[in-house]
Amino acid sequence: MSAIDVSRTALIVMDFQNDIIHPDGAFGGQGAAAQVEAANAVPNTAKALAAARKAGMTIVHIGVGFRPGHPEINDASPLFQGIKEGNALVNGTWGVEFHPDLQPSDGEIVAMKPGVSSFAGTDVDLILRNRGIDRVVLAGIATTFVVEGTARHAADLGYGVTVLEDCCASMTDEMHQASIVVLSMLGAMSNSGEFGAALS
Repeated sequence: MSAIDVSRTALIVMDFQNDIIHPDGAFGGQGAAAQVEAANAVPNTAKALAAARKAGMTIVHIGVGFRPGHPEINDASPLFQGIKEGNALVNGTWGVEFHPDLQPSDGEIVAMKPGVSSFAGTDVDLILRNRGIDRVVLAGIATTFVVEGTARHAADLGYGVTVLEDCCASMTDEMHQASIVVLSMLGAMSNSGEFGAALS
């Protein structure tokens, strides 16, 4: 990974929430929790977060959450229908909370989205542009959804994109690997170790 201009780059950490990655979460038991553990995605992301904090980089924490009753849900989407039927990711509940090892620190940006992309229904693009950010580094669960969706959206908005592959996982390794092929055409691929080295 080439040297990083910290003043123009943001690390975006996405959807590391109990309902998604905890074994007892609404979707954790459907494969995501096991894949996250197998990939060491949480400790790898914690390492990337620590390096970004030390370097003074802009850090954005993204979650997905809905009002009780899920009025924001798109009923035509099987993905979102599953969230609604499982009464998952309701704002103010344990399921929507971030993993204990990936909690936001004071001054870091936190945004909740009602969709797939980190830019959908949030003010993240506005905040990044106001800070002069033109490159985003992505870590998140699931590779297939929030990471790929955010990378596509970021590329359309004109951002340079880097994905930390070892900070991502999906419901199955096959799904993860398929997204990695797509992501490699949307931006640069890297990992937490290279990211930390580039910052130091």
